[in-house]
Amino acid sequence: MEQSLRNVRVESGSKFIGMVFLYTFIALAITAVTSAVVGLIFSKAIAPIDEYTFEINVEAMKPYIILLIVSFVMYFPLIIWIHLVGFRGKGRLDIPFVLYAIVMGVLISSFTMFVPFHLISISFGITCVVFGILSLIGLTSKKDLSFLGLVAGGIFIGALIMSLFNLIWMFVFPATFQTMYWLISYAIFFAMMLITVYDVYRVKQIAQNGNHSTNVALFCAFNLYVDFIYIFIRILAIVVRITQRNR
Repeated sequence: MEQSLRNVRVESGSKFIGMVFLYTFIALAITAVTSAVVGLIFSKAIAPIDEYTFEINVEAMKPYIILLIVSFVMYFPLIIWIHLVGFRGKGRLDIPFVLYAIVMGVLISSFTMFVPFHLISISFGITCVVFGILSLIGLTSKKDLSFLGLVAGGIFIGALIMSLFNLIWMFVFPATFQTMYWLISYAIFFAMMLITVYDVYRVKQIAQNGNHSTNVALFCAFNLYVDFIYIFIRILAIVVRITQRNR
């Protein structure tokens, strides 16, 4: 009997983990489609001169700028909405999550307009590999990875403090600004990778504890979605920088 209950619990936990990654994938698909559609609609306002130089029709871009402003205004209230529902466990989490994925698609749609498609594809592929490796570590590790949240938080705080100093330092030694900027960016990128491992590890812990409600799965998926998007943006920035250097 105990073995049967254990098997049922393991099967239920596996289904929960599968749901979390499915919801994450759906949200990423919504963001990708939104970004591509918005970029396609407003791409006519941009005339490429070369790979990284564009001539922009300001008048035609005004609706896009308004759309960006509206999306930015919605961004933080949606985050608060998602966290309130997630922590209180009351209300529906699917609606704000879908809206957040759409808003994020609008906000990053400029990538599809200004960054060559092959660089976006390369960056997305690298992100999938990195995210997959980090997820595998979080799911298979037999050690308690709770400390990763604290380590990542410490790196974040340190990077934010360094960012403030860098802004001040820019006026004294402007030549060092770019170097410090990228060092801080890499530090935050490393912190996000640690957070991704920690978030996946938390999903595994929740799956083992038996709290398998839809809202919990959606909230976990939201955290993984945010991790994936940030890693993608960072990798894209690195890929673009390397490409521009090698030109």
